[in-house]
Parts: sequence; C-alpha cells; structure tokens
Amino acid sequence: MKLETKRYIIGFLGMVFLASLVLVQAMEVARKREEVGLAAAHIAVPAASQSCVECHGKQSPGIIDHWKGSTHARKGVGCVECHKAEKNDVDAFTHHGALIATVVTPKDCGRCHKKETEEFMHSHHAKAGNILASLDNFLAETVEGSRVPFNPHSPTPGRPEITEVNGMASSFVGCQQCHGSKVALVGRDGNGITVDQLKPGPDGVPTNLAILDQIVKDESGKPKYHPSSWPNTGIGRLNLDGSLGSCSACHSRHDFSPRRARQPENCGKCHLGPDHPQKEIFEESKHGVAYRDLKEHMNLDAEKWVLGEDYSQAPTCATCHMSANSKGGEVTHDPGKRISWSNRPAVSKVLDTDADGKIVGETDPAKRRSLIAFSAEEKRTNMKQVCHHCHTPDYVSSFYKQYDDFVVLYNEKFGKPGESIMKELAAQGLTTKTQFDEEIEWTWFYLWHHEGRRARHGAAMMAPDYAHWHGMYEVAERFYQKLIPQAREIIEHARVVGRTEQADAVEKVINEILARPEHAWKEPPAEKTAAAE
Repeated sequence: MKLETKRYIIGFLGMVFLASLVLVQAMEVARKREEVGLAAAHIAVPAASQSCVECHGKQSPGIIDHWKGSTHARKGVGCVECHKAEKNDVDAFTHHGALIATVVTPKDCGRCHKKETEEFMHSHHAKAGNILASLDNFLAETVEGSRVPFNPHSPTPGRPEITEVNGMASSFVGCQQCHGSKVALVGRDGNGITVDQLKPGPDGVPTNLAILDQIVKDESGKPKYHPSSWPNTGIGRLNLDGSLGSCSACHSRHDFSPRRARQPENCGKCHLGPDHPQKEIFEESKHGVAYRDLKEHMNLDAEKWVLGEDYSQAPTCATCHMSANSKGGEVTHDPGKRISWSNRPAVSKVLDTDADGKIVGETDPAKRRSLIAFSAEEKRTNMKQVCHHCHTPDYVSSFYKQYDDFVVLYNEKFGKPGESIMKELAAQGLTTKTQFDEEIEWTWFYLWHHEGRRARHGAAMMAPDYAHWHGMYEVAERFYQKLIPQAREIIEHARVVGRTEQADAVEKVINEILARPEHAWKEPPAEKTAAAE
C-alpha cells in the first residue's frame, strides 16, 4: 500500500472519529438540555396508551403534562403499562377497551422495579400503616373525634345537608394521609370493603369470593372507592392486593420526578411538626444552610446522582438515607439501612433487627446475637460511608460519640424513669386503662412523644437548638414541674381514699429515682409549716 493511500485512510478514520465525538457531545448536550427543561424531551407514547394520552390531554391536561416530563415517557412507559390490571383483580374495570385499576400499588410498580419494591416492602416506611392500632390513632379517632358519627349542635347555615358529624375526619385527613390507611371499596351496606375482608393470596387476588358481590360499582362497572380511604398516598397504605405502601408518597405521580424526590421539601409532608420535626431540624443545621445556598450546583437532575461523583456541595435527606455514594453506598429504598438508633419510642432502642426487620428486644447477649440479622453497627457503617465524603474519620466518630451520649442521657435520666413511673401507676390501679383521660398521661405523652423526640432528632441531625431549647430543656421542665408533681398528687389522693399500699409502691419508685445522683440538684419538697397551712 502506497504512503499516500495510507494517509487518506488515516485521514478518513480521523474524520470519522472526530464526527463521532461531535455526535456524542451533541447528544449529551441535548440530553442535559432536556434534563434542565431547556428543550422538550423526546416522548415515546406506546400504542396501548395512545388513546389515553389523547383523551386525558383534553380532560385532565395536567396529568399528561406531568407524564411527558417523566423518565417513563422517554422510555415508552405509558398509562396502561402502570394502570393495567388482571381479570381477577378486585378493583379492575374496563375503561375504553383497556382493563385497568385506579390505584397503582407497589405490587404493580414491582413488575419493573423489583429491587426497589423489595427494599421498600422491608422498610419501616411500608409498616407505617401500623399506626391504625396505635396510641396516636386513638388520639385522632377518639380523643379528637369519635369512632361513631354524632349529631351536630346546631344547623350549619348554607349547608342544610350536614345532619351528621363524621368523628373520624381528623384521622382520615391527618394521620392516615401520612401513615396510610386500609384502601376500601364501597360495600352495599355503605361500609368499606378492605384487604381484611378480601383476604388476597400471594398473587394479590382475593380468596374471599363471596364478598365480591357486595362491591358497589358505577354504571360503567368501575368499583367505587370509599371516601374515607381514597384519595390516600400514605406511605404505609394497606392496599386491596395485600401490598403495603404507596410509591407516589415520595415519587409524585405522574412525573415521578427524581429531582423532586431528592429534595428535603419532598419529605416535609410527613417529617415535620412538634413530634418529628426533621425538616425544620435539617433547615437549622449546617447541612440545610449549605443546601439552600448551593442547591443550584447540586446537579439534582443527574441520572445517577451519586454523592462524590455528581455533586458534593451539601446533603439532603435522600443523600444520607437513600442515595448512592462513591464510597460503596448503593441506592436503597429502605432508609433504615443507615439508622442505628430508633428514636420513635419513649426510650430509644439500638436498631439491631431480625430477619423480618423487627427490632430485637432480647437482653441476653448470646441470645441477642443469634437473633440479629442486621446490626445497628452495620447500619452505622453504611451512614458513615456518606459522612466520610465531607468529614474526616475522627470528626465522624466524635459526632457519633456525642450523639450516643445524648441519647443515653435522655434514656437514663428521663425516658426510663418516666416510663417506670407510668407503669407503676398503672400496675397499682392508680390510673385507668383508658389513655388520655388523666392529666399525667398527657404530660408523659408530651415528654417523650414531642419534646423527647425533638431532642433526640436534633442531636441526630446536628441541630443544637432543637436538641436543647426545643428538646432537653422542655423534657426536664415537663419531668420535674409536671410529671413528678402530678404523680405525687395521685399518690396523695390514693392515701385519702384508703389505698395506702398502692400509694406507697408508686412513691417508692419515685423516691428511688430522685435519690440517684443525677437528680441530686433538686431539693426534696419542704415540709408545710403550721403558718403556711
């Protein structure tokens, strides 16, 4: 081959290589322009969903507009692909030739997102619907409302149809919109038909076939959802097919925006307020300050969004608890994989969990080890991987020492003593079995459920004001100025009515607590003088 020919070949190959580089760069620029909204993304409407997009584009254009901005739209996943149902699904109905269901459950999402669904189903988020049998829900259903309808005190001008008060409204609109509820279809008797009556098998198909005839449907054959349970995107929703949770609790339908899910405001629907103000705590912390200042540099639209590769300016909730990082941390849909203390209960618990994800309560060291499937130490190591992107090992270890010391201080000085006093009052029959019908029960609930949680969460997320002034200061005030005096008042009343033995038992517990050195600053109450009397 002549030298001149070789030159032509090399020149041609060079031009091809250069053209390929230009093409790749152009494609990447186009992709980034689509990601940041500077150019319309390519939309692939699957044939099965073509009529859906056309019809809903006129009837509910916001839904279609959101969908067009999703990754689903770019990859050809449309309406039918998510909403499609099987013939035996209890909520299935034919809609313009397609068999679909209104509610998309984690079981449905799992057809494509198997790993994410399995992780989520194992998480505490998926179990959030357990609140339906909790003390919190008793507050909403009974103390704030009523488990049976009741008559209004007087007519409501302009609303003559209001002849009955729904006492469950606070629970439906409050608790269950975050925690989830049992999705229900309307029965012929007006009551809801839930997973409890349907008894679905592992495939999600109901096994109680007799109940199916009781479901009310509209003229098109669509099952009617009970208004007490739908709409509901509670993260621990109990679905008709037996699955738990709602993916749209975090991934807003119908665009399922990763950008939005990565921002702390997305978590703020549920993680805020007096009992678990994680969003406010984050905003006070240096992490939150950095996020607000540097948000536009955090590459929130990145496809992968890996800490240490795509961004490093600041963390968000997702960064620490769920997202991938360059030190080996993979994306997880189980936030508990990086949490080492459970600060939800009255007394914080080390988050060693068994094969079912439940906290191990065994106290014998050998037996405890045999039950642990996922240790708190492993979870802490997972979180430290995130911390080490911005902080030195010594800094991280010292932070955890401070955090552990703080939680233990709360547990030992206030949590365990308060719990033991309340248990002894109940054991001696000096409080009733009904919760919140006595002042001391409200006091104790405020102490651990509000102030105690705020303190512990503040320590966990580096927010000193929440740890102290909104936390331990109020815990201490509640303990010394409310709980102890109220318990002593109950003791005195017990003695007046002749229940001396029971009163002595509770007083013994209190005296033993206050005799400990950590309470030595507080002098015993002075004896009343004749003049004072």
